Amino acid sequence: WKQASGRGRVYTTTVVRRKPERGGDYNVCMIDLDEGVRMMSRVEGIAPDDVAIDMAVIAFVGEAEGVPVVLFKPAEA
Repeated sequence: WKQASGRGRVYTTTVVRRKPERGGDYNVCMIDLDEGVRMMSRVEGIAPDDVAIDMAVIAFVGEAEGVPVVLFKPAEA
């Protein structure tokens, strides 16, 4: 086991389109962690269309549908 730094880069991203009354659009990304592992998550704090491949991100524990999950935010934020 190795403690992860929480830092990584967006490997790929897509936007899931939903009506505003259903929660609005969101992104789904594959994130390459600095430790060499790839995981699926979302980038929060910016518009889904603004998430870009190779964007530097950092992990945080957030909530999705009432469940704690690992999410990411832009490293510059």
